[in-house]
Amino acid sequence: MKLCITVIIHSIVLLLIPLAEVNGQEPAKPAHQEAINPQSTEDKIEELSGRNDVDLDYSDLVDEKNQYLNHPVNLNQASESELYQLQLNDIQIRNLRNHILQFGEISSIYELNLIEGFDSLLVTSLSPYICFELSSSFNKVNLKNLIGSGKHQLILRFQQVPELQQGYRPIDDSVYKADPDSRYLGGPQKLLLRYGYNFYNKIRFGVTMEKDAGETFFPESDSLKRGFDFYSMFFCYSGKKFLRHLAIGDYQVQFGQGLTMQSSLAFGKSPGAIANRRMAQLVKPSTGANENLFMRGIATTISPLKNTDLTLFFSSKHTDAIVHKADSVLSDDIFISTLQETGYHRTPGELSGRHAVKQTVFGGNIQTRFRMFRIGITSLQTVLGDQLLKKLSLYNSADFSGRRLNNFGIDYAMIVKGFTLYGEFSGSNNGGKALLTGLTYTPDPRIALALIYRNYSRNYQNFFSNAFSEGSRNSNEKGIYAGILSQLHKRISLFAYADHFRFPWLKYRVDAPSAGCEYVAQLTWTPSRKTDLLFRYRFLQKQMNASATDGITDYPENESHKNYRLHLNYRALESLTLKTRIETIIWQKPGSGKRTGFLVYQDVVFSHPAHPWQISTRYALFDTDSYDQRLYAYESDVLYSFSVPAYFYRGSRFYLMGKYSFGRNLDVWIRYSITYYADRQSIGSGLDQIKGNKKSELKIQMRIRF
Repeated sequence: MKLCITVIIHSIVLLLIPLAEVNGQEPAKPAHQEAINPQSTEDKIEELSGRNDVDLDYSDLVDEKNQYLNHPVNLNQASESELYQLQLNDIQIRNLRNHILQFGEISSIYELNLIEGFDSLLVTSLSPYICFELSSSFNKVNLKNLIGSGKHQLILRFQQVPELQQGYRPIDDSVYKADPDSRYLGGPQKLLLRYGYNFYNKIRFGVTMEKDAGETFFPESDSLKRGFDFYSMFFCYSGKKFLRHLAIGDYQVQFGQGLTMQSSLAFGKSPGAIANRRMAQLVKPSTGANENLFMRGIATTISPLKNTDLTLFFSSKHTDAIVHKADSVLSDDIFISTLQETGYHRTPGELSGRHAVKQTVFGGNIQTRFRMFRIGITSLQTVLGDQLLKKLSLYNSADFSGRRLNNFGIDYAMIVKGFTLYGEFSGSNNGGKALLTGLTYTPDPRIALALIYRNYSRNYQNFFSNAFSEGSRNSNEKGIYAGILSQLHKRISLFAYADHFRFPWLKYRVDAPSAGCEYVAQLTWTPSRKTDLLFRYRFLQKQMNASATDGITDYPENESHKNYRLHLNYRALESLTLKTRIETIIWQKPGSGKRTGFLVYQDVVFSHPAHPWQISTRYALFDTDSYDQRLYAYESDVLYSFSVPAYFYRGSRFYLMGKYSFGRNLDVWIRYSITYYADRQSIGSGLDQIKGNKKSELKIQMRIRF
């Protein structure tokens, strides 16, 4: 292991010697503008995966941007939500629209450089996602154009773990009869079919079908469901006049900072000081395969007055839950103990909770703008088909119970010179309150400052709150975050933040009020256009119950993580990119001593616009003392699929992915990954357990465009 690390470090040094070129024509990058690039999205998904520690589909977070690659946004006619998706801020949007009003439609990307707030680097980062088509009859909504100019996309995906897992092993009938949950009902294949139609981002509709590994497709028993386990369908219209948005089927809604209503996933703390401010998307289609994180029904946004948008939504669907019967011979009542979000229906026990409770959600939002001031009001009600009655413990004593929950909120944003002040106040009908307010300041184009304060009471109840926080829910938390993004030199940038938080009440595995902090500093050096070298330091400290105690009460103890990361991106040739990372972690907790871990990997990516093929591969070595020191790293994957594995224990990992394009209409991906463990003869647990020291995965995907 040590030899491999030494070789890689020496390789980095040798690479850096010829890379420190000097090019005086490169302008300094404005600190307040986060460039739109794949690496930025990779960092955000990597961070989100590490905090959630669950397998999720992040399609909804990246789908809009991917749509713009195939259907670029016409800046001359772009809506406000589309411009927000391009990560333009309010000042840039205002300057862009004023320029079009004063000088007419933009006809060239070079004209953007004349608009205040649009520097050359921003324009370059925007170029793949925008176009400047002048007014044309081809994009007008009529039957002829819908048939002739609409774009279709069909994706089919197959993936499987070849190794035999415990849930697929043969089992005696007597054992299975005694414990029906001791084996998966279906096969180990995971299948996905996704169809989408897009007409100039004005009209979209699509269908998603998915079967998870272990779920049935052609069951032996007639009592089990045939075909895909999950079906999703949507229709979405986006306009510029009275009717702004219309979504029918499965959709997502988000208002303000997501404190009152955000039905989808959202990025949290991210590599960018001011990126933590949410840009409202109001209504958008749900294109992912997260089986419970969406709305199903109808939503619309209209503009009854100038600079005013009114959004109304209604959703009614059956969601997964753990259901119990009342403990009474005379009563047939049932109640819900837990709402579930995994979407797994692989065993009779999991199937018993499938679509077990009806969830109805309805409400609305109205927002208006006065120059550089925006205010919005949101109200919604959630109705469950049965009573939600959790098993009470001290830590969850303030959680919601019952059938009906009302939420309301007010959000705002205003810009004064270099200051942007934004926030949201939200409440629930039990008297719980939550507040988030933030401030960003750009005193100079080379520096941006951010400040965020949140105060979420422990009795704030909301099924759809997903705002900035350290905890998994927006309750029982107070904290203050301060960040800075600075262009120290035209080749050197600094990103750093400090976040102090505390939990005034008990939490799961924390039997007393607790506190913590997080510090991150990231320095990026760009010696040439071909090279980026990044160093990141992260310190995280939280309090958890003691590992072992002889007393009645577990007094929380500090658990700290220190991460050091060195990452190099080097474009050696026009078609060859090398990525190298070395990361270490130091974990400490009283009574457990100090534990460490490291991860080192080398990526090689072959890609050239003139070639129909692309190849990306990685070889990684890792060694951690336990699961607590796990490290996460984003991996290249097939379109709309995401791989962010946790590296823990001792071993190596390899993956190879190839893509070949047969003309413009057919793309094929093949991806194979394998992980070897040097200190394990068994991988996983329960029905996912593999006897042996390796686990692999094969993934094949085909995309047809017409």
